[in-house]
Amino acid sequence: MAERPLSGFPVVHSANHGALRDAVDGLTGYDHAVIRSTSAPRPGAGLVNGLRLDRISLVFVAYANRVSVLAPPTRDQVLLVIPLGPMHVETAGHRSRMTTPFALSSAIETTMHPDPDAGALVASVQVSAIVEVLRESFGGHRTFELDLSQTRPIPLNASIGLRRTWTEFVWRPDPAGVEDLIDSLLIGLVPYINYLAHERAEWLQPPAYLMAAVRYLRRHHAEPISITSLSDAIGIGSRQLQIAFKAHIGCTAQEYLKGLRLEHAWALLGSASLAHTERTIASVGAEVGIPHQGRFAQYFVERFGVLPSALLG
Repeated sequence: MAERPLSGFPVVHSANHGALRDAVDGLTGYDHAVIRSTSAPRPGAGLVNGLRLDRISLVFVAYANRVSVLAPPTRDQVLLVIPLGPMHVETAGHRSRMTTPFALSSAIETTMHPDPDAGALVASVQVSAIVEVLRESFGGHRTFELDLSQTRPIPLNASIGLRRTWTEFVWRPDPAGVEDLIDSLLIGLVPYINYLAHERAEWLQPPAYLMAAVRYLRRHHAEPISITSLSDAIGIGSRQLQIAFKAHIGCTAQEYLKGLRLEHAWALLGSASLAHTERTIASVGAEVGIPHQGRFAQYFVERFGVLPSALLG
């Protein structure tokens, strides 16, 4: 058999579609049904590969025969589907041919007819995990809402980039790449994310480029980053990006970056393992991207009200 996605993480190889369904359920925690086509069965067995990575359950499934996958409302889960071949999808009496990534509805049943040979990638993430990442990224004083209660397969923003990120990952799985998966999923879900800032009454929606910028800063905060280099990395004008930071986060991109660096420094200085390493206050400052020791101490006091040395006692 030719190599398939996630081949290093085999789960089941079987001609029994019920065994394949159970394997997918076991990984995703999402209870669905599979009905085999009444046409003559084809020779060969189906396949499920998969693994859990931090907040994500990721599965490759190919049924080898034509089946109907009956997916109930996802409710408290985000179910991402990436067809690896043409997939016919039915929702609320409407039928469409899907070749790009989509999310399942949280409100109604979806019926999918996947390509029996090419199969599909399926990923599951708890809505609560998505909301927690949003709070970490945008600040805990906001209330976030993820609305996937659509009556159709839910198209995702920047789907070409999302498909590339996920399909490249499944051929070379690396735990270090999980953040890339989360980033692309968050950007894909932006049209369905709203937040309510405590100081404002109306629900707002962050632009996709702001989500990309925030996630980029969280992953590269220790590197030298200017507003120009950030704008170039995201592909948006620096002025537009600064306006979005002020409007949606309440600070400039530089202020947000400084806060990230100081929060990381606090975690490093306060960790129990620090006493068993060669780290010093100066090395921690350099590690988080503030190499000037005096400036690091000044920023630290402004943020937390204590000197960095107070965490070493």
